[in-house]
Amino acid sequence: MLHVVDTVEVDPGRAGDYLALVGTLGVTVMTDAGASLVSCAATSAEIGAPVGVQVVWGCEGYPAWNEIRMRLVLDPRWHELASRAAALRLGGTRRFYTPLDLRGAPTAPG
Repeated sequence: MLHVVDTVEVDPGRAGDYLALVGTLGVTVMTDAGASLVSCAATSAEIGAPVGVQVVWGCEGYPAWNEIRMRLVLDPRWHELASRAAALRLGGTRRFYTPLDLRGAPTAPG
């Protein structure tokens, strides 16, 4: 399993708009492309700092992710999602993680 972790910052006043976009168009486009929503979490808008939003998508591995990326590039809805999300974001990152089993000796992902 591969986790694609998007972590973005949004203005507290726009966090609801960003989450609504991810929860509607984002989930639709990503799941239609073959990814699954693993989790979504956010920091509090009440602390006066930008809201951090973490969205984790899952797929079977890098070959599957490459197929998903190809589908996304060909989907006009992806371009709409990217444009609308960019207008709401202050910044962010995308990282790729492989879950590890810590019950045994930890090993570096392959």
